Amino acid sequence: MQIRLRMLMGATALLYFGPLLAGLGEFGWAVVPAFVAIFMLWLLIIRPQDFPRKPADWMRPEALVTLAARSAVQVLLVLVCFGVGRGIGGVLGSLPGFPLMLPIAISFLSIPLARLIWDPWKVQAMDRLLDDALTEIEGGTAERGDRSYAEAVLAPLNGLPDAVSEAELESHLSAIRALVDESLTFDVLLDRVKSGEASVAGRKALMVIGSDGAALERMARDTVPTLVMQALGQDGPLIARFAARLALALFEGRNIWSACPSVAFLDSLSGQLPEATAAIGALEVEIMAQA
Repeated sequence: MQIRLRMLMGATALLYFGPLLAGLGEFGWAVVPAFVAIFMLWLLIIRPQDFPRKPADWMRPEALVTLAARSAVQVLLVLVCFGVGRGIGGVLGSLPGFPLMLPIAISFLSIPLARLIWDPWKVQAMDRLLDDALTEIEGGTAERGDRSYAEAVLAPLNGLPDAVSEAELESHLSAIRALVDESLTFDVLLDRVKSGEASVAGRKALMVIGSDGAALERMARDTVPTLVMQALGQDGPLIARFAARLALALFEGRNIWSACPSVAFLDSLSGQLPEATAAIGALEVEIMAQA
């Protein structure tokens, strides 16, 4: 999540660089409305939850007041960037000429880039997940390190759709790490899978945390990957994905060799799950390469 936030900040910098560059190029103030429109479009794409979703809601007085306030802020931001650019341009003197469409294109480019990096609806779903978890905890006496607290925080994970992606689960688990010790999170997810109470999303969450090289380094527990593979049982596709992710973590240099399952265990598992044979074989190669 932190990496994604930094990438979003980089994409957002392009948004502000456009009017700054236009000011440097000493273009007239008439270009300001074009940048204001781009800034408002950026808000609409990246923060859609802040705007009405139904046409009729746009006509409500509070919606119009909010829109006017947001527009005024965007106008101010554009004017500040444009003014700073003109000031710098005045100090530097003459600059090489460039077309007006260059700064406009730079600002506009930030919109698709930011949207590729940041899915506002997924972020909103993650916020709801954490809110639901905290609501369950509210009024209770459980503390951060308690098992009951961890189970309450992790309960919403079971309600995620079966098609939830690994990236979404990684985002959820990253946010949960601020609330629950990672090792305790693993124990809760593992027990849920072993007891048969885990949904498809819950099983995927165990697979993700158990094959995350950074998480394994932080937990420093040598049996985690083996426990995950045992808990997933005969789920060939999920074990194949687990093996592939674990092999990648080893290839990237994560210090998790001692935590990996033995080659004998992997050979036995591979014989039972033909669909996971290739991925398990690749994991064995990485394990033996670091032996």
